[in-house]
Amino acid sequence: MLLRALLAAAGLALIAYGVSGWLDAPAAELRGRLVFAAAALVAHDFVVVPLVLAAGALLARVVPAPARGPARAALVVAAAVSAVALPFVVGAGRIADNPSAFPQHYGRNLLILLALVAVAAALPAIPPAARRLWRRARRPR
Repeated sequence: MLLRALLAAAGLALIAYGVSGWLDAPAAELRGRLVFAAAALVAHDFVVVPLVLAAGALLARVVPAPARGPARAALVVAAAVSAVALPFVVGAGRIADNPSAFPQHYGRNLLILLALVAVAAALPAIPPAARRLWRRARRPR
């Protein structure tokens, strides 16, 4: 209960800090910030939430119950990593005369990281599957 109250207080403090930044902004920037906030809310409610619900429904139909937890965790990690990496992958802010600004192969590295996340999520499901295959192979015919 105490931890929940401390987390709520920290969250409210961060909200107050964000609001104070908006109030200190010049009036010319306020309209752009409000448009950005409205676009973010619309994108969240009409793009992100339906995609998450569809992914959850598909996950419940396709993935066996014991593997759903790791699959959910993998999807959350993959979404977070992809959201952070996306500007680098598309090269947002890349300057043509400064090749050192984006020195890595971000698209390839993102795919490698997503593959590692998928393998890590699949590892808990491998032993039960291997046991089932072993039992089937040992059955008398």
